[in-house]
Amino acid sequence: MKRIFTLLLLVGLLMPATYAQKGLHLGANFMSLSSSIVNQNTWGNGREYDYKVSFNSSFGFDVGYHFNDRIGIYTGYWFTNFGQGYTDSYDGSDYERTLKLKYNVIPVMLRFASSENRVNFIGGVGILFAMMNKAEQEWLRDGAAYNENFENPITGKEFNIGATDVTDRYGKSDIILNIELGARIFILDELYVDATINGGYGVNDINAADWQIENNDGEYNPSHNVYGGFKVGVAYVLFGE
Repeated sequence: MKRIFTLLLLVGLLMPATYAQKGLHLGANFMSLSSSIVNQNTWGNGREYDYKVSFNSSFGFDVGYHFNDRIGIYTGYWFTNFGQGYTDSYDGSDYERTLKLKYNVIPVMLRFASSENRVNFIGGVGILFAMMNKAEQEWLRDGAAYNENFENPITGKEFNIGATDVTDRYGKSDIILNIELGARIFILDELYVDATINGGYGVNDINAADWQIENNDGEYNPSHNVYGGFKVGVAYVLFGE
């Protein structure tokens, strides 16, 4: 990846034409990401499963404004999936568990550009405001749906630990600190493609209050979203200068 960015920079330096970035930017993006949940919550079943590498995706629309050719802000509306996969074997059975957390996301980002060349480096820092849309789960024991009733020690009510729809077990929102770094390539005077590496960490405990259940050691550890991904976006500069 470092070689690719270096090559893009050299190409940009060899092209003397400049491409103004000041103005209103409208675009769309797609991101392939690897996500995880720091501190898993198995809702009192007494196990902590091994983690699996988990892949998800995000797509959406962007709108931004560059105050000049170097600095701008952007927001938008994304449809982003986070989550985690788990695996374990015990008591003569094999278990597979997958959590998918679907969010509607509004980014608020400050973005920097290095130059006005056809190819230049870009970076950004900011916050993603993530609103829970739905949380889905697949929990398998020996390839079949795992369904077992437990009592929630907080509410005193029974629940199916392997339920498919677990939206009510998670908080309604998360705030994710986000950073991005990559390259911008102008295809036309006002049309460009961004390719960036992105990473983020959610500061909120994603577990709903009634599901912050202690582990076997009598402790509760909050769960957090974390992700890294590769995002490609295309945008058009309106009213650019």
